Amino acid sequence: MTVDNLENAEESFVNALEAELLAVADDDHVMGNRLCDWTGVAPTVEEDVAISNVAQDELGHAELFYDQVAEIREGSSQELAYERSPEEYRNARLLEAPFEDWADTVVRHYCYDVADAVRLRALADGEYEPIEGVAQKVLDEEAYHTEHGEVWIETLAADVEGRERLVAALEDAWADALAFFEPAGEVDPAEAGVYGRPLDAQREAFVERAGSTFESVGLSVPDVDPAAETGREGAHSDDLEELLAETREVYEQGVDVGA
Repeated sequence: MTVDNLENAEESFVNALEAELLAVADDDHVMGNRLCDWTGVAPTVEEDVAISNVAQDELGHAELFYDQVAEIREGSSQELAYERSPEEYRNARLLEAPFEDWADTVVRHYCYDVADAVRLRALADGEYEPIEGVAQKVLDEEAYHTEHGEVWIETLAADVEGRERLVAALEDAWADALAFFEPAGEVDPAEAGVYGRPLDAQREAFVERAGSTFESVGLSVPDVDPAAETGREGAHSDDLEELLAETREVYEQGVDVGA
C-alpha cells in the first residue's frame, strides 16, 4: 500500500512520518553546523574547501526535510530549525559533541553518512510516495560524503598516530552510532509504514557496511550495545544546547539585518 497524500492517512502514520522526518532534518542540521567548526582550520587548504561544501550539503538537506515537516505542521522550516528548545530536537547524540580531532570527525561523520544512507533508502521504500524523490536526491548528493570518509579512513589508518586516533574515535563513537536506529516518536515507524525496513534491520545493514570499511584497514568495531540515551527521546547533552544557541544567534542576526 502507498500513501500519496496525508489527508486520508491514518493518524498513527502521519504522527510517525512527522517524527521521523523531523529526526532526519535535525540530524542534518546538527551535523552540518558541527562540521562548520572546521571552516578555516581543516588539515589542508583543499580539505577546508571540501569540508565546508559537505557542511553546506548537510544544512541544505536539513532544510529539505524541515520543509516536509512544515507542510505537515503548517509551520515554517526556519521555525523548526531555529526556534525550538533543545529538548524538542530529535537528533542522534552521535552528532552533538564538538569534534576532538580530525580522526573523530572522520569516524563520526562517516558513521553518520552510512547510517543516514540506510535510513533514507528505508524511507524511500516506505509507504509515503512523495518522499521517495526527496530521499533519492539526498542519497545521490551524499554519495560523495561517504567516499570522502572512506578515503580519509584509509589515509589515517596508514599512519601510526592516525591509526591510534581512529581506534580511539571508533571506541568513543560506536555505541552512539548503534543508537542512531531508534524511533523518534511513540509509534514504531516501520510498523506504521514510514520505513520499508525495520529499525533493527537498518542497524544490521549499517554495521555490515561501516564495519566492513573499518575492517578493510585492519580495525574492528567495538563489541558494545547501543547507548541507552539516543537523543531521539529528546535527552541531549549540554553540547547541543550550546551549539543551538550559537546557530540561533547567527540566525537572529541575519533576521535583524534583513528586517
